[in-house]
Amino acid sequence: MNNTRFQTQAAAVVALLGGPAVIPQPVHNELDLLRVASTGVPIKAIRHLQRRMNLSDREISDMLTIPESTLARHEQAQTNLTRDEAEKAIQLSGVVAHGLDVFENETDFYCWLQLENPALGGEQPQTLLSSALGREQIHEVLGRIQWGIFS
Repeated sequence: MNNTRFQTQAAAVVALLGGPAVIPQPVHNELDLLRVASTGVPIKAIRHLQRRMNLSDREISDMLTIPESTLARHEQAQTNLTRDEAEKAIQLSGVVAHGLDVFENETDFYCWLQLENPALGGEQPQTLLSSALGREQIHEVLGRIQWGIFS
C-alpha cells in the first residue's frame, strides 16, 4: 500500500473520532495513531463515533467491550480512555473509515453491517466488531469488495 492511502485512512479515523478538536496531535499514519492511543483519547472521541454510527450507549459499549459504567465514569470525570480502550476505538474507527471508503455511502455501509455475510460464516459484520480478530476479518472482506471480489 502506498503512503497516501495510510494518510487518507489515518485522517478518516481522526475525523470519525471528532477531528483535530478532539484529537489535537498531528496524525499522518498508523504509527501516529498508535502514539495517540498511548497518550490517551478523550471520551468525546467515542461519543463522536457513537453519534456518527447512530449507536446506543449499549451498542457502543458492546462493540468496544468497555462497560457502560466505565464509559460513564470517563464522561463524568472527563478523563482520557486507557491505551487499551483508545486502541479499540481507533480500530473500530478504522473499520468504519474503510467501510465508508468502499461503499462511498454511510447508509449502504451501515446497512451492510447488519446483513448476514457468507464470507463471514453467515454472521452479520456488526456482531464481529467487538473483537480485534472480527474487525480484521471485516477489513479483509471490505478489501475483497473494494477489489471486486465477490464477498
